[in-house]
Amino acid sequence: MNLLNPPLLAFLVALTAPAALAEPVTVNPETQLSLDFTVKDATSCILKPAERYDPQACAGIPKKDAADPASGDPGVRALVIVRQAENVFVLTVASIKRSGIGQMYDQNIQGFLEGTRQRLTEDFGASVKDAASPEKPYTLQRVGGVPVVRWEYTTELPEEDDRAHTASAVVYLIPSKDTLDILSINTHQRNLAAAQSVGDQVISTLRLPLTIDADAFGGDMAFALGKDIASGLVLVALVVGLAVAMWRRSRKAS
Repeated sequence: MNLLNPPLLAFLVALTAPAALAEPVTVNPETQLSLDFTVKDATSCILKPAERYDPQACAGIPKKDAADPASGDPGVRALVIVRQAENVFVLTVASIKRSGIGQMYDQNIQGFLEGTRQRLTEDFGASVKDAASPEKPYTLQRVGGVPVVRWEYTTELPEEDDRAHTASAVVYLIPSKDTLDILSINTHQRNLAAAQSVGDQVISTLRLPLTIDADAFGGDMAFALGKDIASGLVLVALVVGLAVAMWRRSRKAS
């Protein structure tokens, strides 16, 4: 290995540099969602929002890489590559807008996840499974008073398939009245535990004005949206495709 290779040297310098002070990013100006993408013992390269690009943190990953057609989709709010030792995680925040979408009940959440599994299984051509119990595939937690759904999935793909490196994920559904913001941490299934740690760190910094009935969210009441929420799944597929592209670029950079 040539340690004098400029991109590699820059990457090593970035890893050993003192951590920058935590600074939240306003990810979605419409909902006022903000997150801090600083991760312990890791380097976070923010490609979107473009104004938060740091050449040192993004050593080897040009700013122009955030300008491909997928990441230019208005539904994609943030794109971050987290490099931690040998692991690479691709973080995305995407938004689905629909009147009343934030007041999801258990039936709606279950329907959304089922539709997502089916769509991802079709896209990957491989089985997508819940990492948790099939009876209760998600957990509901409060972050700063906001109810957040946490879901994890894995995908069985051959090791020689590049898509395997971002085909598993920890996903957070963050509700506002008329918007569902989705934070995804994509990685290889063998790194899912590390992705959980990254996700826990990032989601713990969440700041979002509460615009829904937090006590009713995730309850058992019937609701008119039903499984129609799954129509936004084209965005989920877009995010997965973007994650694969970003993983490839990050590996070339290192």
